[in-house]
Amino acid sequence: MPEVSDEQLERALASRAPARVEPAGARLVSTPLLAALRAAGTRHVFGDTADLEELRPLVAVGGGGLRCEIDGHTANQPLVRRVVERYLASGDVSEWALLARAHGAESEGRRLEPVLYAIVCARIGNDMARAFALDRPWYGSLQLHMALGHRPEAARRVARLLHRMAPGAVVKVPFRPDAPDCFLLARDLQRAGIAVNFTSTFSARQAVAAALLGGVALTNVFLGRLDQGLEAEGLGEHVTRVAQRALARLRASDGVPTLLIAASMREWRTFVRLAGVDVFTAPCPVLRDFLAQEEVPPEGLANAIERDAELRISPRVRERLGDARIARLYEVEPELVEFLRGVRDAPDFDALDAEALHRRFESAGFADLFHVPSPAERDELALGKLPRLDGALVERVPLDTHYSLLANADFERAQREIDEAIAKRLAEAP
Repeated sequence: MPEVSDEQLERALASRAPARVEPAGARLVSTPLLAALRAAGTRHVFGDTADLEELRPLVAVGGGGLRCEIDGHTANQPLVRRVVERYLASGDVSEWALLARAHGAESEGRRLEPVLYAIVCARIGNDMARAFALDRPWYGSLQLHMALGHRPEAARRVARLLHRMAPGAVVKVPFRPDAPDCFLLARDLQRAGIAVNFTSTFSARQAVAAALLGGVALTNVFLGRLDQGLEAEGLGEHVTRVAQRALARLRASDGVPTLLIAASMREWRTFVRLAGVDVFTAPCPVLRDFLAQEEVPPEGLANAIERDAELRISPRVRERLGDARIARLYEVEPELVEFLRGVRDAPDFDALDAEALHRRFESAGFADLFHVPSPAERDELALGKLPRLDGALVERVPLDTHYSLLANADFERAQREIDEAIAKRLAEAP
């Protein structure tokens, strides 16, 4: 097969995606409990899953109805790993590889895996949209291959391909403390008309940086992991409230479009305690519990973003880390906001690379947002997705930086498993 251009590959793969077909007789219906969330200020509710069949019972209601307030899904590598075998069995992986190789995916430093992974993600996104979109936007949030974190040009190319194969999809770009130009990648994609969900974020200051430097459509607070890792109650929700307030101010003052996702939810009461946050993305069991519960009726939901709840953090963690270090998860220094505005508004902002951006942060005293782990630290990160309070990293980097490194290490583990499953399928192809 002769070599094909980026545009030819995009067209070829997009043409192989099944067309959207509206389910016969389907109609959008409102659910009072979810409508009350919207009245409180929440704009979207997403299912945190890559599994169409897991989400279907929550979106679909009797008589062909689809809940209008559930209007998207989010999927990362661990979630895609659960369904990848199904998608590999239903598609012609050898044809995908043939097209990608003709495109030069294995030449000039390119790799085949990111393109094949993008094809799987696009098919997941298209399946969800065909099943649930009807005549409204469906916000399918699909993450780039983790190997692209240090290859910005390849990341731009694959993001464009993913967007072409799954029109309307939101591309997830993880915050990489070891790759400062992740902000620049997010900025460039957003400017190109590709909506970005800036993920792997755990603090209010990370959310503000995503908004001011990347101008992204969405960013997150992984609130459940904060509580779980720091033996706390209410900490993740407090960080989310502070981040929501900060982004609301920036939307008014700076015109940034960024919405906040309350992510990594663990229980249905988070819907009540964070009512009014821009977006919820909930695992299906949590969303199911919320819809089934009768403890809080629709009239009991009200905007809770200005509410401050008591933080309960175990004495062991407070003694180990200190209150000041924990507070950095939810503090946003005015000096940081002004610094980020200065970087964004500088004449050379468009010309910055990772090294130059890091130097700006370093000279302003904010370089602790970034960290390149040593081999020993990478071994520690491989032990799990929560901080080890007896480990070395907890002494060396801020908690939000630490959590982001852990999240990405978790995604990379699942990415390797997905790549192995794709490679096995290719090896079995005739």
